[in-house]
Amino acid sequence: MNQKQIEAFRVVMLRGSMTAAADELGTSQPSISRLIAELEASTGLALFTRSGGRIQATDAGSAFYREVERSFVGLEKLAHSAREIRQFGTGRLRLVAVPVLALSFVPQVIERFLAVYPNIAVSLEMRSEGTIQRWASSAYCDIGFATTTPEAFGVTSAALYRLAGVCALPAAHPLAARKRIQASDLKDQRLVLPSYLDDTRAALDHALKQAGVHQAPVIETPYGATICAMVSRGLGIGVVNPLACVDADPRRIVFRPFAPRIVFRGFTVCPQMQQANPIVAAFLELTGATMRDATAGLSDK
Repeated sequence: MNQKQIEAFRVVMLRGSMTAAADELGTSQPSISRLIAELEASTGLALFTRSGGRIQATDAGSAFYREVERSFVGLEKLAHSAREIRQFGTGRLRLVAVPVLALSFVPQVIERFLAVYPNIAVSLEMRSEGTIQRWASSAYCDIGFATTTPEAFGVTSAALYRLAGVCALPAAHPLAARKRIQASDLKDQRLVLPSYLDDTRAALDHALKQAGVHQAPVIETPYGATICAMVSRGLGIGVVNPLACVDADPRRIVFRPFAPRIVFRGFTVCPQMQQANPIVAAFLELTGATMRDATAGLSDK
């Protein structure tokens, strides 16, 4: 490979077409096409798929592009990266998750995954719902873990769980002595509730209104993990995803069943055009198995 091939490849990735890349580099589209073909031959990678005059970066192409962007040490490192991608696929599994899943559940899956695939590098980012959908849509991640209904273009999604929410209380709170918390029990209590970015907020507001609970929340946050942190400090009472209970300190926070039922849902999201990748498939399979173990007896029927 040479610098002209790398430059042509980078501009094609940035501009989305060989014609646009040719315009930017002051050359012809056939010349760009030839440089890309030479780069594919020298690396042994299929960098693009071509259909109806349009091109789409392959998984290998996207992985190699990230190395191009990160690399400033010359073509030798790029050649080594190409060999790794050719040998191990992308060589890296890129995950992104909302906090309630990134802080407990996804690490459990990673632990199982690395026991089987110890040579695969895994990256995990914790981001907001909107960022997760954007990253999946642009193939910036391999798998995303979200808790709101996926709506982004170019994303495929699958249901991961459907669970009844639980009431989170400071361990020393008088209501902690009860086996179950009713919505009416929260009247005149300090509330820590999900923000309106959360799919569950409308259902929770309706349940509280029906029970005669009209006070405004003291704190609003889109993250169940943050609600638990606030509750554990005695700042109020919340209703959270039961997955947020994992690793909670029972000396500071306790959880009780809550009525009426508030349903929390989770999804996996992946790039729609992502090529079949056995590593991604293996991680998704372990995700399902780990979720079944973690939520045995909790599923909302």
